[in-house]
Amino acid sequence: MTEKTLYTIVVADDEDELREAVCQMIPWEDLGFRLVGSASNGLDALELVEQLEPDLLLTDIRMPFISGIELARQVREIRPAMHIAFLSGFDDFEYAKQAIQYNIISYMLKPLTMEGLARELTSIREKMNAQFQAFQEQTQMQSDQSNFLLPLLLDEYGGAARDEESLTARAVASGLLRDAADHPRYAVMVSAFSGENGHSCTTPATIHMVELVAEKYLRQISFYSSDRVITLLMANDSDFEEYLHILVSELLQVTERVLHQRCNIGVSRRTDALSALHTAYREAMDALNYAEPDRSNLCFITDMRPPAEVHAESMTALIERIESAFKSGNAAELARELDALIDLTHVERYGRDWLDMASLQLITDIYRVLYTAAGSEALSALHTQGVLPDIGFRYRTPGELRQDLLSFCTSAMELVRSQQKKGGSLLCQQALEAIDQHYKEEDLSLVSLSTLLNVSPNHLSSCIKKYAGESFINILIQKRMHKAEELLLTTPMKVLEIAQQCGYSDQHYFSYCFKKYCGASPNALRRQSAMEQNGGVQ
Repeated sequence: MTEKTLYTIVVADDEDELREAVCQMIPWEDLGFRLVGSASNGLDALELVEQLEPDLLLTDIRMPFISGIELARQVREIRPAMHIAFLSGFDDFEYAKQAIQYNIISYMLKPLTMEGLARELTSIREKMNAQFQAFQEQTQMQSDQSNFLLPLLLDEYGGAARDEESLTARAVASGLLRDAADHPRYAVMVSAFSGENGHSCTTPATIHMVELVAEKYLRQISFYSSDRVITLLMANDSDFEEYLHILVSELLQVTERVLHQRCNIGVSRRTDALSALHTAYREAMDALNYAEPDRSNLCFITDMRPPAEVHAESMTALIERIESAFKSGNAAELARELDALIDLTHVERYGRDWLDMASLQLITDIYRVLYTAAGSEALSALHTQGVLPDIGFRYRTPGELRQDLLSFCTSAMELVRSQQKKGGSLLCQQALEAIDQHYKEEDLSLVSLSTLLNVSPNHLSSCIKKYAGESFINILIQKRMHKAEELLLTTPMKVLEIAQQCGYSDQHYFSYCFKKYCGASPNALRRQSAMEQNGGVQ
């Protein structure tokens, strides 16, 4: 965020004169802000936050319908990174403390002059800038190293250039290597921690403990992934092996004696090449798989199995790149990687059996991905399309096999896309049905609905907007208002009773929402309906 960038802001206050004065008299852009909306109550403010996604919400703490505290809580669910500044009376200070957890950046006391508000907004901008800058400085190097290393470790480097020179330049730029002359040896260590009951104790916080031990002996950088700590170890000197064994032994002992946990550690072979880090990661994971249950284990891949055949490693790397292109839906990249797999030099070097094994492995992997992403129906659909008529290694030429595999992968890719689209539409329909069933519940929210449907709030919100064309909040309110209108016109129920039937415990809040969405108050609508039924006579 630069000094020229304007932070967007929404102002919410139920005092109309104060709100209008703040909106019109504050020189927003001079202070580094852009006013994008204003609201007279918590309900409207929440809708504006969801619609406009501002950087800052300036709100009174005591608001009609949804209080400032409740507004802050609900805002955190949909815009957790947004800042909130409270503007209210001195007596509300203790009340405001409840909202500290909701990203409150300022608390301003009324009465406040326009000059005083402008000074506070300047201070708020400085705080937001400082937070952004601090976050950027603290995480930039770690982010650069993560962006560079994680694809190398987990997915293998998939960029256009795979040569060591290019990788070294990127490693230097990210801060991983000191300079171009820095050529350490590498090893990958994967650690998993568990309690006496066997349940995983590995968390992102575990990284710190691993780093405290590892950094005493070797250069290292650690990541958390899927209940594992992945550590890249580096050293330039000849003592790598000795330090490595001391490091893993100490890590195991600290875990057992201090944390009273079990520790399983898998360690790869050493390599001099950045391009070989993915192979090293796979070796570390393979070593970890040899760990015996119910005890701590140090597993070096060199102790577990002999060096892998070069052509087998080459086959694995090629297939993983094809699978990566398949998952991303990149048809052009998929075709290029298939060409690389079915290269005549591979057949000449390793024999036809190598190509047979590679094809079988690829088909198995694509079936697995397709089943995971789209289910058994997609597998049946793939068979129905007949894209693999004679894949049983009866092809006449590698080119014929390449065409069969391309047809198979392309058809499977289209099935995944179709299922993803169908799944999003189905999820939206399930959400709408759930709203129909639960709209009477006052505490129904995007988060509670996502929990009910077993998906993340972000994914659910996105699907609802994409396939229903409205936000969750608007759909819920519209449902409640349509039901309220029906009850008002077809039953003698009191307005309070109808409000409670539609998810509102506050009759005034209900009446405000009803008038906003239906154009008339509940009582006015009833009177109008009665007049129409009586031919216009009251």
